[in-house]
Amino acid sequence: MNFVSIIYDILAIFIVINCIKKGTKNGFAKTAVQTIGYICAIIAALVISRMCAAIIYTTAIQPAVISNMESSIANAVDAESVVNGLTEAVESLPAISHILFDFSGAVESLVASVGLNFAEIAAAVEESVVRPVVEPILETVIFAFSLIILATVVSIIAKGSKIVNEVPVLGGINSFFGGVFGIANGVLELCIGAFILELIISASLFPEYFSEEIVEKTFFFRLIYFSVCGSI
Repeated sequence: MNFVSIIYDILAIFIVINCIKKGTKNGFAKTAVQTIGYICAIIAALVISRMCAAIIYTTAIQPAVISNMESSIANAVDAESVVNGLTEAVESLPAISHILFDFSGAVESLVASVGLNFAEIAAAVEESVVRPVVEPILETVIFAFSLIILATVVSIIAKGSKIVNEVPVLGGINSFFGGVFGIANGVLELCIGAFILELIISASLFPEYFSEEIVEKTFFFRLIYFSVCGSI
């Protein structure tokens, strides 16, 4: 277990404990509404992010990327000049994205199979190299933004439901079941974190801090991550 893996586990345990404390304090009704609401919010955010990321990429980003690539490699005479042209073509993408692309392997095989047909090379490289990086980044951003909005709505509704706690019940029972749902809330928050982490890993962002190899070395968080994202 390395230092980053230890941090993952510490954060995961802290999140669960914090949610249990909040659940005990807020009582059964508010915590239950939050738990159910967060489940619905996660599902909705997943659907929204995947649909919107695909639409934004195919309608706004993909045509521009292919067009820039075609223009940049139209006069290429060998694989090296193709790679240089492709690198220049994607500099219009977000700065954090274009440094992640590795065209060399894909271009060498493409040049060998299709010659220097720049239109075919541009289309194939966009599909195999650019899209797998850019679309997960878009999906992550949209998912996080959608979830923040939906979670805010859930919190407002849950706050209103706290009035149920005024119904005469034993305080200990109310707190106990609030804590139980607090555990569920903590697991849900970790699942959200695991999903976002998977998107970051798939986009190869900062692999020294975000990778499945690091997650594998954790003791607790790996149980959540691989339950959500599947084993390697």
